[in-house]
Parts: sequence; structure tokens; C-alpha cells
Amino acid sequence: MNIFGRKDKGRSNKRPTRFAGTWYEGNSKALDEEVSGYLSAGESILESNPAIADFDGSKRPLYAIIAPHAGYIYSGATAGVAYSFAKRFKPKRVFLMGPSHYVGFQGVVLTPDDCFETPLGDLPLDRKTIDALLQYPLFDESREVHQKEHSLELQLSFIRKAFGEVPIVPLIVGLLTDPGDVRLVGQIIRRYVREDDLVVVSSDFTHYGPRYDYVPFPSSAAPEKVKELDLEAFSCLEHADLPGFLEFHDRTRCTICGFYPTAVLLSMLPPGAKAELLQYRTSMDVSSDEKENSVSYLAIAFTGVDGAASWEADKGLSKDDLLSEAEKSDLLFVARQALDLFVREKKVLRAEDAGVEITPAMRQPLGAFVTLFKHGNPKPRKSGSAGGGSERIRADGTPENRDLRGCIGYIWPIKPLIEAVIDNAIGSCSKDPRFIEVKESELIDIDIEVSVLTPLTRAQSEEEIEIGKHGIVMYLRGRQSVFLPHVASEFGWTLEETLSQLARKAGFGSQDWRNNAHYDIFESIMFEEERH
Repeated sequence: MNIFGRKDKGRSNKRPTRFAGTWYEGNSKALDEEVSGYLSAGESILESNPAIADFDGSKRPLYAIIAPHAGYIYSGATAGVAYSFAKRFKPKRVFLMGPSHYVGFQGVVLTPDDCFETPLGDLPLDRKTIDALLQYPLFDESREVHQKEHSLELQLSFIRKAFGEVPIVPLIVGLLTDPGDVRLVGQIIRRYVREDDLVVVSSDFTHYGPRYDYVPFPSSAAPEKVKELDLEAFSCLEHADLPGFLEFHDRTRCTICGFYPTAVLLSMLPPGAKAELLQYRTSMDVSSDEKENSVSYLAIAFTGVDGAASWEADKGLSKDDLLSEAEKSDLLFVARQALDLFVREKKVLRAEDAGVEITPAMRQPLGAFVTLFKHGNPKPRKSGSAGGGSERIRADGTPENRDLRGCIGYIWPIKPLIEAVIDNAIGSCSKDPRFIEVKESELIDIDIEVSVLTPLTRAQSEEEIEIGKHGIVMYLRGRQSVFLPHVASEFGWTLEETLSQLARKAGFGSQDWRNNAHYDIFESIMFEEERH
């Protein structure tokens, strides 16, 4: 992806402060005293709360905090509570996510700089992780976007004072209107988060009043109604309920400026994570002049239960953790129902209506592909698409009398397995750009194959890739392409031929893979319908 038409060239080494002296104190000594005061006051507030007074992380991990980013006079005290809580855990690195207030774009923007300036001392950037993230679709870089934005800068002095000179990974999150993109971005970031890392989301909550063009209720009722809105949003965060948070946004058209980075955080959290509301305030609490407009400030911490897993502990399904035969049969049954219902009635099957027991394995987010094969007549390709496809070859070398009729899938574990199977059964019959939509008259001749993917792992070199065993994802210049494990062996390709085909599939020349391509590998658990 290249959001801005070109990559920023060169490095300025340092992003200078832009809002010091206006949004917060610009003098280093005065700022040190101000931030220290907020942290000290925050610690006193925490100590007065019996539920969290002794919470030091000895048993329960801290995954993330949400802190506001208004001028310090308005939200500094609330930010101080969040950072006082996080300070107890002594994080070694910070992933800092915030929204874009000044530039609109889709995806996530990183920076070409090496460090961020604060009046309290510079913060180094983890360039290795930033450069790794730039390999993926939906991630780009822009110095301009970072220079204009205040949501990250308002956190830097707190990070520097509370944690010292820790490296940071700064991410400005733009629009992610497809829920699948929210989950994809979260899964990509999560693979780089380690046990001693902290995720910080910079966000204010409800922006109410004519100044923000959001007046869903009279100003006389604003204090109570605004709080109701904020606490409803928090109820989704409390249980790491991403679908509920997305639904809340669509229903209320909420004005949480950091909605998308918060949604990304929810998609990343390990199982069992929950949120603690450490403090709630609004700008009306701070300024008596605010009568018609209000901005809400929440300090939130995301923790695990006693003995909960760290960021690195949840590795997903391995090839040895095979689905049971009953689960495979049920997933094929679900795929068939989804296919038939969509082709015949253009309706989408709901997982709870599929008529199967939804097991823990089927609820687990996993990558999955659904492939359709048609017996008899040649596949009806779209006009102008490549034709003349050869027969599919079995692993033992014997041909099958059937042709590919569609294949769509999720490489990343962005949805529970049963939902991924439903989505891709529908996608394979209607969204594969190589084919026209499947017609009802074809259903009797179609077989379904499901491939469940193990988690992606990074191949350090091409030599790690084993043809016939590994599926391959190639990342090249902001694009990606993928082959399932059986593809290369069925065509009889060598490793070099496979990589050439992947490069062509991504829209490049056949030899472009030799120029800075990167690879993830995975295995798949494949099962298909039996034809009687």
C-alpha cells in the first residue's frame, strides 16, 4: 500500500515537538514538575481504590492503557492516573496508537524518523519493528502525517517521565471501515508485541455539542446522557467485546476520536483480557465556561486475570492440534449450507443457525480458505480471464475430473473459524474475480474443500520454505500474494518457479522476488466433501 503516492525519502532523525508551549508546557523544568504532579496525584487516586491499590502485576499482566490527549490543563490529570497505574509494571517498550485528526486515509501510518523529541528528553523509535510492519498491506509511512498530529505527541512526555527512555513504535490509525481490516491490522501488530511491552491508545471519548456537530440530546441533559454513552462504550471494552464496540459505533455514531485504534486494540488482546475504568472526567468538570460542549476523558487499563497469558503465550492452532473428524464434517456441512443458501436465496447463513455444535476450536480465530470444484464441464471463467486450466492433480499424480470453480480465504485469523468458513464459502461462489457467480443449476456438480491454516511464521530466508509442506505468503513493495501448501507440488514447480509465480500474482515481474521480498509460511489442514 502506498497511501500518499510516494514514500518519504531520507530520514530527519527526529520529529520535533509541535504542540509544546500551547497544548502543554514547553519549558522542560516546568513540564517535569507538571507531569510529576499528575503522576503523583494519579498514584494517590489509585491507592484510595481498594480494588486496584495493590495491583502490581505480580500475578496479572497489564496489556494496555487508554489515556486522553487534550491539552494537559483539561486531560493531564486523567492521563496521570493511567500512567501511574502502568508505571508499576515497568514496560520495556511502548506501542503507541492514536487517531489522525488532520489527514484522512485508510490504514495505518508509521514514520520514517528515528526518534521523537520531547522537552523531557528524546524517545528512540524501534526502527526494526517499524520497518517490519511496513512490509504489510494497510501499513504506510508519512512524516507529514506524524508531524501534524497531536494525539501521539500528547502522550510522549508521560511516557518519558513514567517509563524513562523506552523505545516506542508510533502508529497513527486512519479509517478501518471493514471489520476484517480492523482484525487484520490488530493481528499484524500483535505478532511483534512481546511480554514486557505496553500498548498505549491515545483517545478522548464522547465529543458533545455544536462545536463537534454532535447533539443527539438537549444540552440540559448532556452531563447524564454523555456519561451514559461513555459507560456503554466502556462496557464493550470491559469485556474486550469488539463486535459489540463496532455495533455501538454504528448505532450511536459515537464521536470517540480514537475509535479505530481502540478497535484495533480490542482485536489484539489475549483471551480473558478485561478493562478497568480508573477515572472518568469531562471538560465540563475542568472548566466552568463549558456549557454547551463537552469532551470525555477516561483512564482505562487492560489486564489479564490471575495467571493469565502474556502477549506471547497465545500461539493458536498447530498442525498437531488437528480438528476432530466430527468438527471437519460439521465445517463442511456449514460450508455447504452457506453456499446453497446464498446461491439460491442471496441470504447469509448465521453461525448460530447452522445446526451444528460450535466447539471451542470452531470459535477460535483461524485463517481458512474455501475452494469450490466443479465436475464435468469446463469452468465458466469471466470474459478475458486466463483460461485453459489443466485438471487438478491428486497427490498421487492421478487427475481428477473436476475444475476449480472459486477459491477465497483469510490468511490471517481475523474471525472465528466457523464464521471464516461461512464468509469464504459465500466469497468463493461470488467474489473470486476469475469467475462468474455460481448458478443454482451448478450446485449439484460442485464439491467443497476447506483448508484451515496454522498461524503464520516468518521465514528468515527462501531456504526455509518446503514445497509441498508450506503455504507461502509473499510480501513485496506493499503488496502480498499467497499459495496454499498443495499448489506448488500440484503444478510441479520448483521453489524458484513458485516464488516467480507468487511475484507475478502480486503484479510484479517474475524475477522481482529476488529484490527484498519477505515471506510468511504456514501449514494447512485440508478436508473435503466425499462424492458418492
